[in-house]
Amino acid sequence: MGTVRSKRILIVDDEPEHCLYISQALTAAGYQPSVTNDGPKAITLSREQKFDLYLLDIRMQPMDGLAVLQEIRNQQPEAKAIILSAFGDVDTAVKCMKLGAYDFLSKPINMDELLITVGNALKSLELQQEIKTLRDQIEIQQSPDQLLGESASMQELLHTIEQIAQHNLTVLIRGESGTGKELTARALHALSQRAEEPFVSVDCATLPETLVESELFGYERGAFTGAVAQKPGRFEQAGKGTLFLDEIGNLPTTVQVKLLRVLQERCLRRLGGKVEIPFHATLVSATNVDLEKSIKEGKFREDLYYRLNEFMLRIPPLRERRGDIPLLVKHFLDLFNRQFHKKVLGVSPEVISLFTSYAWPGNVRELKNIMKRGVVLADEWIEKTHLSEGPLAQAAPAETAGLESIPLEAIEGFALKDIVKQETVRVERQIILQTLEATRWNRSLTAKRLEIDYKTLYNKMKEYQIG
Repeated sequence: MGTVRSKRILIVDDEPEHCLYISQALTAAGYQPSVTNDGPKAITLSREQKFDLYLLDIRMQPMDGLAVLQEIRNQQPEAKAIILSAFGDVDTAVKCMKLGAYDFLSKPINMDELLITVGNALKSLELQQEIKTLRDQIEIQQSPDQLLGESASMQELLHTIEQIAQHNLTVLIRGESGTGKELTARALHALSQRAEEPFVSVDCATLPETLVESELFGYERGAFTGAVAQKPGRFEQAGKGTLFLDEIGNLPTTVQVKLLRVLQERCLRRLGGKVEIPFHATLVSATNVDLEKSIKEGKFREDLYYRLNEFMLRIPPLRERRGDIPLLVKHFLDLFNRQFHKKVLGVSPEVISLFTSYAWPGNVRELKNIMKRGVVLADEWIEKTHLSEGPLAQAAPAETAGLESIPLEAIEGFALKDIVKQETVRVERQIILQTLEATRWNRSLTAKRLEIDYKTLYNKMKEYQIG
């Protein structure tokens, strides 16, 4: 718990002597009290300064304590308030509690009772704030990323995941590094009937070749030097849930043979063991390498490939779904604003333009890292100066890169001025739309960022059928 010494308290009472008496007692107890004898003034102060606790008298003019409490609670739902009144009837106390007051004390005030109540109210506030912080941290830790996308390719992928998740299929996920292969595996698990069972993830690319077998299948005591106790492997740890083998193309051929046997017989043996252990989990694997090429080169078993590939999912790279970039930008902006306690508003039009023209070799993971850096460095808007020194910082903005993506057959028979006009409209519409999304559709803010007046923005939105 934090200390009470920094807690700020506003005393609202139309009796100056009573305010002074309470203020002196709170100061002596180590608090920071402020005083006002007027309800409307109390509301103004609560807007200008954030108080942790309010001590409110009920009978005041021109605004009584209940009205002040209601207005303050509208502004600060988390704020605590203690009502002070010489008229201690039950109905009034009930009204106060319904409006969110922490407690109701009758005048004349017993100072010992008041100080105890103040301490309890502030401890309650601190606990409330700690719970909120923990919930935010858990949300960030447990679901920092999602399979997000409104593009046709991502919608098709999400629909397919929903269709196959209910079936016990061995799924092979293919996609470039950073596209979200583990997220796809987790989505398959979360939507399946195994969702309450374990999800065990293994990165085959990071396991030393000498440890792969013992890590996957476990070992018995004495199986090798250093095996001082029995250890279940990842296959057993998965239970009846999902075992995810990432970068499966990196498995040594000796382990591939044993994996094939497990899939065929649905049982395994630990290293040094003689007992057959049933394998109940669903296996999902992923790779960013060309397994067909690896098969031809003798690096990957063809029979294992067909066992793993009962159903194949392909995750499109980010460059094939550029329309999803604003959605991902907003997601990461919200995520890192919460994580770093920032209030960054969005990305500038120049940066959005770079984002939509960049090739994204690192895919969504690269975008996530760039957004994290941007949120950390920016105050209000993520500008080009906040980008890391690398390919993105050197990329051409969309206005100059746009024509490179136009197929030649699409512009045959058109005059240059018509092509330029068409591309100008496309890029202008794109930048307006992305800036609107970055500002959460705040038109005034969008017009300011684009350095155009509100009427011009309104007319262009109408012309381009935006919103």
